[in-house]
Amino acid sequence: MGETNRGRPRPRWATLRLGEITVAMGMAMAAGLGVGLAALAVDTAWLWPPPVELGTVGSARVLLGSVTGGLITVAVFGLWMRTVVVGLMAAHFSPRTLLTFLDDRFQRNLLAFMSAGVVAVLVILVRMPSDEQAAAPIVSTVLAVIIALAAMAGVLLAIQHATRSLSLSELVSHLADNALKVLDRHPGARLEITGVPPPTSAAQTVLAPGTGWVTAIDIDRMRKALPAGGVVHLRCRVGEFVTPRCTVALVSPADANLDSVAEAISLARTRSADMDLAFAVSQLVDVGTFALQAHADTATAHEVLVHLEAVLVEIVERGLPRLHDKDQDGRCIYDEFGWDPADLVQLCAERLREPAARDPETARHLMHMLDRVREAAEEREAFAVLSEVRRQVEMVLALADANGMLARDRQRLEREAEAFVEGH
Repeated sequence: MGETNRGRPRPRWATLRLGEITVAMGMAMAAGLGVGLAALAVDTAWLWPPPVELGTVGSARVLLGSVTGGLITVAVFGLWMRTVVVGLMAAHFSPRTLLTFLDDRFQRNLLAFMSAGVVAVLVILVRMPSDEQAAAPIVSTVLAVIIALAAMAGVLLAIQHATRSLSLSELVSHLADNALKVLDRHPGARLEITGVPPPTSAAQTVLAPGTGWVTAIDIDRMRKALPAGGVVHLRCRVGEFVTPRCTVALVSPADANLDSVAEAISLARTRSADMDLAFAVSQLVDVGTFALQAHADTATAHEVLVHLEAVLVEIVERGLPRLHDKDQDGRCIYDEFGWDPADLVQLCAERLREPAARDPETARHLMHMLDRVREAAEEREAFAVLSEVRRQVEMVLALADANGMLARDRQRLEREAEAFVEGH
């Protein structure tokens, strides 16, 4: 049994996001410094004394000080506004879903612009002529006023953006788009295998390199850790929580580099919808279950089912290839635990069927979603998906009976189920 590093994984997504913000603000402040110095250079080289007297240096200093304070206040207000809108939407979404919308590219751009404006105004304020009674530099003063007006417009845009981007329909659509983007990044098939041989009795157990969520599995690195003819049977998948006691792979022969195999599995403290397809789909399901359980918001649930149908159909049509791999020296990687479309259909339907079965309209929408998934599975000859959809349809009907659905509504639901049977 190989020893592995059991330290806590670093949240790389958070580090990258912090790095992006730092770089953006640094570039913005450098740009603000350049703009401020350029305005002062124009005033000194070509417009001194100024052709139009706007006031004295003393009054300009007061104006610039007020503009600086106003910019900081406006920046805080613009960022705070999105938090307020998120709070107003908390009645419709679970906290886990809402956290994904607190960070926004528009917010970061607004913060960078405000930082650049503050630096530009401060540079002009510091580099003003020392004579308080001299005429104020015209370009620098006008530039400060323009920055203040642009900041006010930025706040109005921030309010409009927050209100529009955090509407119910926009949020659901955003979550569905994120799931499809993760699907686009899913690795393609390297090797088609019809039957995976079982691991040998002498296979070595590889434990997880730490505690956290599996975010990626580097197949190339894992294969290079094997001697010629070496074999790895994966025992984990992206989106799974592991600890140093969990088996993540079985490796043979015994002289393989077990530490390198373990280190090829990347862990993080939290799951990220940017790389975990199951988690991205689960976030969409979260919205539907929260709407049905907490507030009986059937309109939002219908919105979720429509988008979830599109995502699941796309997953079924594209498929989710396993990470099997083999090189010319006989090194093999067998992925027996990866997600497949039937797993994701089961994940979604099992969470939605019980709350959906309490409302006839939502139950019919769920039936329609399952029927569309069935059609896609038939075209792809995905028999595992067909079997799973059939099982979920039966469970929805059983739950409708258990919840005491009215006879008329139950008959309409049965007609939906009969359409599935006829189509199948």
